[in-house]
Order: sequence, then structure tokens, then C-alpha cells
Amino acid sequence: MNVAKTRNRQVVESFLTEANVASGRGDFSNAWALLAKAHVISQPLAWSHTLVHWQMLSLALRTRNFSEITGQIFRLVVAAPGSILKKYPKGNPGTSDISAFQPMPISSEVQSIIDRMNTTK
Repeated sequence: MNVAKTRNRQVVESFLTEANVASGRGDFSNAWALLAKAHVISQPLAWSHTLVHWQMLSLALRTRNFSEITGQIFRLVVAAPGSILKKYPKGNPGTSDISAFQPMPISSEVQSIIDRMNTTK
């Protein structure tokens, strides 16, 4: 595996851990925000992208958010193929309140993380 993919996975796993901690203390808004960041970063890698949607589904189940549960089930089906085929909406936060096909601007914070991942040796 190349260095960029390894770095991407490490960053995504860090956000997933932070989201899990936030969720554990009942800070669901922050957990969703962290998962959205992880989602944007994970989109190019099928496994990481799918893992983010699994955690989003888990949070949706925990909070009994039925529209998010449905949305995440659909996204779990399309996440890996979308990443493999490079057919994903860049910048999309991965939550069901936004179309799964809608590209969005990447926040400067997340873009900075992506840039550092791609330039750090």
C-alpha cells in the first residue's frame, strides 16, 4: 500500500475515533461533524469510505434517526463501488440530509488536511 493511502486511512481512523468518543459522551452534533469530515477524506478509498458509512449507520441507529438509517443503508451499497470507479460527489458530507450524488465545496479545514496528506513524505 502506498504512503498516501496509509496516511488517508490513519486520518480517517482518527476522525472515527474522535466521533466515537463524542458520541459516547452524548455529543451527537460533534460526532456527525467529525464523521462528515472523515467522509470527505475517505471518499477515494473504498474500505475507508465504507467504514465511515458503517459508523454513520451506527450513530443513526443509536440516535434512532430513521431517515438517516435508510440513507446510510443506501450509501453502504454504493460507497465502495463509487470509490473504486472514482464516481463519488467530492465534498459531500455523506449524511442523508444531502443527496448522495451532490458534490459540495470542501471546507478549508478539510482541504488543508487533504493537502497535507498529499504532500507530507
